[in-house]
Amino acid sequence: MPCTVHKAVSGSPAGGGTWRRVGLGVAGLVMLGLTAGGMQGWLCGTALAAQAPATASPFMDAIPSASAQTRPEEGGGRRSPVHLHRAPPHHAHAVAQHVPAELQVQDHVKPGDPLLQGVPSGWGAHVLGVGTAQGGTVAPQKQEPASAEKKDQSLRQFLEEAGREQAARSGVGKADHAASTRGVGNEPAVTASSRNRILIPVPDQMGIAAYQSGDRFIILVDAGQPMDVSALHGDGIFARLNVTTLPDLTMISLPVPDTRQLYLSQQSDGWVLGDQPPPAMDYTDRPEITPALRGNGLLFPMRRPGRVFSIKDPVSGTSLVVGTTALDDGGMLSLRRGKDYDVWPSLEGVVIAQHEPPQVVMRAVPQGDLLQRADDRPLADMDRAVYASDVDLNWLGLKQLTAPQAQERYRQALVAAADSSPKDRFQRRLEAAQAALGVGAFPDARAIMDVALEDDPEEAFRPDVRFFLAATDLLSGRMKGAGQLMQEWPEQAMRATKLWQGLYEAVAGGRDAEATRLLARDMPRLLNYPAALRAALLPVAAEAIARRGTPAERQALNRLPDGSDTRFIQAVRALRDGDGKEATRLLEALSIDHDPIIAEKAMEEGVAMSLRDGHLSPEKAARQYASLLPDARLSGRDGIVNMLRAGADVKAHQWEPALQALDQARQAPAPHDDARAQALLSAALSGVVQGLPGGDGNGTPSSPQDEAALLHGAALLRAHLPDLPASDRKGDLLLAYGRVLGLLGLDRRAGEAMSTAIPMMTDPQRRAAAGDALAENEIRQGLFDRASATLSGTGGAHLSSQETARRNRIMAGMATASGKPEVALYLLGADQDPQAADMRAHIHENREEWSPAVTDLRSMVEQRLPPQGVLTVPQQLLALRLASDASRAGDAGTLDWIRNRIGDRPFEGDAGRMFRLLVTAQQGQ
Repeated sequence: MPCTVHKAVSGSPAGGGTWRRVGLGVAGLVMLGLTAGGMQGWLCGTALAAQAPATASPFMDAIPSASAQTRPEEGGGRRSPVHLHRAPPHHAHAVAQHVPAELQVQDHVKPGDPLLQGVPSGWGAHVLGVGTAQGGTVAPQKQEPASAEKKDQSLRQFLEEAGREQAARSGVGKADHAASTRGVGNEPAVTASSRNRILIPVPDQMGIAAYQSGDRFIILVDAGQPMDVSALHGDGIFARLNVTTLPDLTMISLPVPDTRQLYLSQQSDGWVLGDQPPPAMDYTDRPEITPALRGNGLLFPMRRPGRVFSIKDPVSGTSLVVGTTALDDGGMLSLRRGKDYDVWPSLEGVVIAQHEPPQVVMRAVPQGDLLQRADDRPLADMDRAVYASDVDLNWLGLKQLTAPQAQERYRQALVAAADSSPKDRFQRRLEAAQAALGVGAFPDARAIMDVALEDDPEEAFRPDVRFFLAATDLLSGRMKGAGQLMQEWPEQAMRATKLWQGLYEAVAGGRDAEATRLLARDMPRLLNYPAALRAALLPVAAEAIARRGTPAERQALNRLPDGSDTRFIQAVRALRDGDGKEATRLLEALSIDHDPIIAEKAMEEGVAMSLRDGHLSPEKAARQYASLLPDARLSGRDGIVNMLRAGADVKAHQWEPALQALDQARQAPAPHDDARAQALLSAALSGVVQGLPGGDGNGTPSSPQDEAALLHGAALLRAHLPDLPASDRKGDLLLAYGRVLGLLGLDRRAGEAMSTAIPMMTDPQRRAAAGDALAENEIRQGLFDRASATLSGTGGAHLSSQETARRNRIMAGMATASGKPEVALYLLGADQDPQAADMRAHIHENREEWSPAVTDLRSMVEQRLPPQGVLTVPQQLLALRLASDASRAGDAGTLDWIRNRIGDRPFEGDAGRMFRLLVTAQQGQ
């Protein structure tokens, strides 16, 4: 028995049309499978869906197919195109197992695809022809036999026949005034995803437009000059290419048998169409056409516009006005429905669908294509016409309104949200939040969404809601939430989100080159934003481009609107361009501007320019920045000014004032330039360490003043080290902090600091040096086993000879403390380092072996006691120690040598008298 759907389709004059009018997606197939009973129902429903793309369903974009039933509000039998980036329908894996291999086509359902939203966790999803379903491999099942009615005809043949009937009814493949029609290839069934590309040899002076309508990808070539179509042949999906030659126009049509995306790119000898992205190119980052208002019309900017012509869409029969482009300027990102016309999504050029009767005309001008009403009246949708993406139109709900109109929209939206029923309340609240965004009430927009999500938390998973929340967070200075802008978005919205990702990067810092690239490319789109939103975003974007953009990117600043804020941008740009005279003129005029924020920024920039040019010392610059703080607090820029002040203090080697400025910058409202703050903090703390007794915190406090300096330095390090992220530099600072604590007698805390520092170090030699310091600290605490483990964990064959000798001295110290002098002497060997000589001398002195002790001490004196100059207390004690051991050994030669080396240099206290007595007594004998 044939299934119910099979009967319904085969019994109607145009089975394909009946099926398409059903308009079912995944949910519809499930219902058909249940009502028809068993796998036969699944088979029929799935096979027919493979022939005709499904219309909108809960799992698909809400954009009707070109062959779907015309919506009531669309008159004249006009049909709408499928969205250019159609979401693939998802079916259960069992469906694909029963579809003939000829019908199976490939596409990939990536994780995070919007079509998977609402599917329970753990469910698999499968697009016809993609080997296995997500979630595992299912063994092939035996195919159900064909129905009795079509026993002698395969399912594929049946569908092809139904498709030809539908094509005959809709006129697909026909065009008015066609001169000739040629099919390229034999149109074989596509059984695997083609990775081929095909070159379309279009001369660079000829324009093209490209769009998708229904299951056909259409390329229109302005054939004002002859075009060689003999080379248009390919395999795989491109074997089904059709070329129709019309007067002054060539139409290239390609059936798209599945949900794969096609890619169009330009090269020197034409355009390349492929089913894979062009090599070394991020296709989600390509150019787009951003409309702009021009008088009563709408301009679609193009670098080299081609001819504009009218044609009937070969799939839906809709009257189109098409503007071509000779360069790769991109197309329109999203479908936009208007009162008198629709803008269809396109890969290249502009495709305008006329309403009946036609109301608009389009003509090519030097700047692009200009769309106007035929009667010269303003376009009916001027408030939305400049927004070419779903992100701007629907996710953010932007409209070009005057300030009173925007306020009235906000008021009405609040009233509608308050009066809404439970089933409509979230959408009404979202519209109220979008209206708040349009008037610049960014915190209010976020608060409205917070309330809406408390009542309807499940809506938080919608991409448009997540994006709106992240955008309002960015506008409100909540950088943690704004970071959600950097996540992956649905593929059809990916390109439109790049502008906001660039804005986030500009505020957050750290990726300046990427931020300026994205902002410069989409500056025309930003200039189209409503006045309140543009006033918040344009200064951020323009200043980022002026300060950090390349010369080519700074060209995007040529069309900024006039105003004091843009004059400040031009001053910064003049500085980057090397025009100091123009920059000085602009900054001096702006320093007395009526806008306190602009005036304060101009004074900041003036101080920075004087410091850069050497007209101000770092100390004076720091004082001038400090004098700007009262005005900066009023304008909310005190954090930025304190950062500039800290930078000047670091240049002046004023470490503690720099730390104070950084502390104040951190307490200021967001945003904060964390990367810059961390670099300044690291430099200031390094200066603090270098200023401690011993130069690096490794000296010995020889006076109460030195001990006080060590205590103060340790306090500064302890207070600020937690603000640095883990890194090699922080590891060095922590090690220095541990050494300072050790000098202050705080061995336990010193060991904790050093233990924290070692894992942060990646350089083997620095890591080994840190291990040495920690081991010595542990030896002082009597933790010999732990010291041995530390040396073992930070050693290796890569150590230098100096580091190996140092470790031998450390292990010799452990052996001495453990009562193993023989082991210590073995480890020290012939090491001539003063520390090794000192350790050997102590061992010999404890054994009363005076001659070997004298030998080691004399080596120490030769290295540590200068022949001339004042002697320090440690040097005096070393000389006295050598004299004492030489006297006990009866070594007159050594006593004469040390007496001559010391000469008449004075000693402190009784040390000098004892030294003279020892060397004189031997001389008398």
